Amino acid sequence: MMSKSEFTPMVVVEDATSDVDRGSSSAAKALAILDAFSGPRAILGVTELARAIGVPKSTVHRLLAVMIRSGYICKVEGRYSLTERVFELGNRVGSGALRASGLRHHAMPFMSGLYASTRETVHLATLAGTEVLYLEKVFGHGGARCTTAVGSRRPAYATALGKAILAYSSDAVVERTLRGPFRQLTGRTVRAPAALLRKLAEVRTSGLATDHGEVQAGMCCVAAPIRDPRTRRAVAAVSICSLATRNLESKYGHAVVDIARDLSRVALAGPVPLD
Repeated sequence: MMSKSEFTPMVVVEDATSDVDRGSSSAAKALAILDAFSGPRAILGVTELARAIGVPKSTVHRLLAVMIRSGYICKVEGRYSLTERVFELGNRVGSGALRASGLRHHAMPFMSGLYASTRETVHLATLAGTEVLYLEKVFGHGGARCTTAVGSRRPAYATALGKAILAYSSDAVVERTLRGPFRQLTGRTVRAPAALLRKLAEVRTSGLATDHGEVQAGMCCVAAPIRDPRTRRAVAAVSICSLATRNLESKYGHAVVDIARDLSRVALAGPVPLD
């Protein structure tokens, strides 16, 4: 029998790493759920979310419950959507240049004026990696249905907005997009780096980028870059979007270029506080 003096207590060291790993995994999955809403559909079901992020539906249910309690997700007739809280956070975030200049604040009167004169959808977007991030959208109930939303993203190579920005971006930024992949959104989506480079050269010649059904069949967009007066690099772009039958280039191309030029001068001339 072991004496009391011979007894050596066993020291159990708890491995906190596993808890951290589990927490990191859950956080990554929650972020993946948020990212799933960046597509054209604003309301998604559990099955769609599970398929989008590659996890079981039971896991999605558990994460959604937490996100609902936190105020980031709401339930709409058995399906799920982002809440205003997500968009409020998004409105506070942007590149340093956009935040410092108050570009969105300056852009709204110009965008509203263009919409009032055309009754077509008007967008403001910036580049986020290899995608365009929609910052503002002005539209009416009678216009053509353009499947975009503030906070959503589209591949830069396919959109007029993206091509307008890429045409006046650094070689490194363009190269990142050229590495692909070039996902086909419609039968007209650009398919190869060489084709995209030709389109960017055309933008630099005309000052106007186009999207003829490359993102959404039957729709056309024309866009012009908003450029930093100091660096001449594009920091954003403005576009007008409508049915492909409405010949936007000849009707409104000059107006889009003029607005982009005015915004380049007014909004980026010097830093202003955000509202």
